[in-house]
Amino acid sequence: MHWAWFLIIFPALAAFLVLGPWLCGRLFLPGLTLTLLRRGGPSLTRLLGRIKPGLEFKLLVAAGNRLFGRKFAAAPYQRRLLFLPFCLRPLDCPAEVHPETGLCCLGSCPDCELGRLRQEALDLGYEQVYVVPSSRIMSGRGLLPSDQFIKAKLAQHAPLAALGVVCEWHLRQRLLPETRVGRSGYQVRQGVKAALHGVLLEAKNCRQAQVNWDRVRRAMLLKAF
Repeated sequence: MHWAWFLIIFPALAAFLVLGPWLCGRLFLPGLTLTLLRRGGPSLTRLLGRIKPGLEFKLLVAAGNRLFGRKFAAAPYQRRLLFLPFCLRPLDCPAEVHPETGLCCLGSCPDCELGRLRQEALDLGYEQVYVVPSSRIMSGRGLLPSDQFIKAKLAQHAPLAALGVVCEWHLRQRLLPETRVGRSGYQVRQGVKAALHGVLLEAKNCRQAQVNWDRVRRAMLLKAF
């Protein structure tokens, strides 16, 4: 009887959580949604993929953003970090890459949305903005893997909040496996907790990706009043 109830209730609960944003315009029970998605395993991933490609990742980000949205918005800009992926830079970007600071954006290139948004965040007062390099694409330069780079910077600055632009693969394979979720936010290393907010890339090209820049700006500006 126990398993019979489980087989009835679990699919109904999963359907309720998945369809909530479409039927009611909001995501219900973000904490439970996040737990189910993190522990659901390959079967849940395949099921969500059949409903809509990439749905698992959209729900992961939406649930995390909603769960910690107030904490993120309450953090002053001076205690926030912004992480942008290297793949958003123009192909002819002249900036150098440094193992400690990532892409050394010049901030003066015309028509470069990446550099423009980086400067906007700094003007708001963000503690630091990192354009995270790719050790796989730029091998032989002594670069940390991107997930280790991000975790090292979170440990270095210990921010109250951090905004990251990320692709589906990197989120699932690199960032989530070693990240714990608690009431105060995501714990990426012992004692380092932050309210993380995420924006997914729209085109997953490792050399020239695309993102909704307006969505990133809206997230960047979030503030409690």
